[in-house]
Amino acid sequence: MPAAERRELILASAIDAFADFGYHQTSLDEVARRAGVSKTLIYEHFSSKSELYGELLETYVHELLERVGTAALSVEEGGEARLLAGLEGFLEFVDERRDAWRMLIRNRASDDVADLFERLFDEVATLVSSLMAADMPSSAVPEDADFDMAVEATSRQLLGAITSMANWWDEHREVPRTQVLAMVMEFAWVGLERASTGERWAPGG
Repeated sequence: MPAAERRELILASAIDAFADFGYHQTSLDEVARRAGVSKTLIYEHFSSKSELYGELLETYVHELLERVGTAALSVEEGGEARLLAGLEGFLEFVDERRDAWRMLIRNRASDDVADLFERLFDEVATLVSSLMAADMPSSAVPEDADFDMAVEATSRQLLGAITSMANWWDEHREVPRTQVLAMVMEFAWVGLERASTGERWAPGG
């Protein structure tokens, strides 16, 4: 088998193992067993488990970024249509890359890869912020709040909510993707739209 094909086999086997067991519980012995190769052969391609995981993380986070960005920018309308398209791209990734999604989320708190994960997560948040900034009216931002900071905070809030929803969906795959999308839009868009009209929350209001 050519070296490039062996490398792809190792990566495919690794993502299965990481998705099943998590980062710390996955050994290179297990990856080698699934790939049908020796652990020594893995070391010919990757210097460590963290390097192997890091390549997978880079690959799939950037695929997620591309899907969301391409989907959102493919629509001419802004606002609701762009948010809907971006969410569809996000949920399509979760649906079609189940092992990748589980690997990404289950390993977020692993010390060995925390810095890498946070850097890539920041890239996703930056993309969401840039998409939101283009369409969010100043009326949607709380009074006296810095617009750019409010957009960044809102994008983080939205990303966290979507991530939690996707994790819930991963445990309830019987729920259709269209239904999950509708629930997220109910949460995200309705709130943003009401805020953009000037409606504000107030204690006891």
